[in-house]
Amino acid sequence: MNKEVKIFKIQNYDYFRCTADKCKFTCCSGWDVNIDNNTYIKWKNNKKNYILQNVIEIINDDEVEYFINKETQEKCPFLDNKGLCNIVKNDGEECLSLTCKKFPRIENVLEGRKEITLSCACPEVVENISKLKGKIKMISSDNKIIEEKSTMYKVRELLIYIIQEKKLSLDDKLILCFDILINMLSNDISKNQILKEYKSDKYISNVLRAFSEIEFNIEEAIEELNYLFLDITENYKDVEGLENSLREIYKFSESKKDKNYINKWIIYKKTFEQYNELIENCIVSKILSECTSEDFQELALSFQLIILEYLLMRYTVFLKYYTNNKNEISIEDIKEYIVVFSRVISNNSEAVLEFLEDGFGKAILDIGYIKLIMI
Repeated sequence: MNKEVKIFKIQNYDYFRCTADKCKFTCCSGWDVNIDNNTYIKWKNNKKNYILQNVIEIINDDEVEYFINKETQEKCPFLDNKGLCNIVKNDGEECLSLTCKKFPRIENVLEGRKEITLSCACPEVVENISKLKGKIKMISSDNKIIEEKSTMYKVRELLIYIIQEKKLSLDDKLILCFDILINMLSNDISKNQILKEYKSDKYISNVLRAFSEIEFNIEEAIEELNYLFLDITENYKDVEGLENSLREIYKFSESKKDKNYINKWIIYKKTFEQYNELIENCIVSKILSECTSEDFQELALSFQLIILEYLLMRYTVFLKYYTNNKNEISIEDIKEYIVVFSRVISNNSEAVLEFLEDGFGKAILDIGYIKLIMI
């Protein structure tokens, strides 16, 4: 007899409606779109030659993968001049690959339950999150609870608890969560012992005190963050759909900054905190959809990318703030760059991790470096 699968949905799931040609982004902007095998076979059997001529094969470790034939920065060949998909127009949504059909919906099957979430790479998803009152959560239509919890699930619960409940700065919450995951990779301490320690306010205070005693030169730290911004966005600033968000800001970030830059950053960071509820809800949404592996290295890598998205989003909004001469932070800019960096990083996580490995010698960054670029 099959065990019943419990279904949990992210709180804002039922509010999602695609805005189609009214959306300023296209779903595939800045994305290498893969094709699942079943869809490829269906296209081949039904002789969908207009589709197949725009598909390429890539062989990785003797495994064949199929992708839409486009460079990351290029427009999808199936989009019309209104940003609508010709496959849908010609053959209906049932002819789409799973990636295109589901986006921005994300399904993860874990421990006898299915979790359905939404990607922050979609502007309508971020818009709906911005309208939520209170803390985002998973809901079950029949009020079922999860009885048996793996260590991964308990760790994820702890990360979410820290982000949502602890009366700490968001930077402290993120560095604390990353520290938990780094410690989980150690074979010297039991996982349950780590979970127990990080539930202690005294232990948390000691950890954060140790981090606060590390001294950084703020000018050098901002310069390092700026270098990271340039490196990460270099291949995306000309991507159709992202160029309006990145190109001019990229040019400005290459220029020499004046003496007011650091003072403005300090003022900006304090002002930025008023938007923490939106940002924390987006971070929790990402934890629920992306931190799902039982492998703790993969879990740490996924959370690290969430941190990088947040830091680069915050820095890019600062660049806009710095250049608009109004000393005002626009929530529309925040929502826009949450989407942009979800696309640049989450949608291209393998490329980003490869870049980190090439540039830093390892994919998981030193926690001291993360603390540095948090400045």
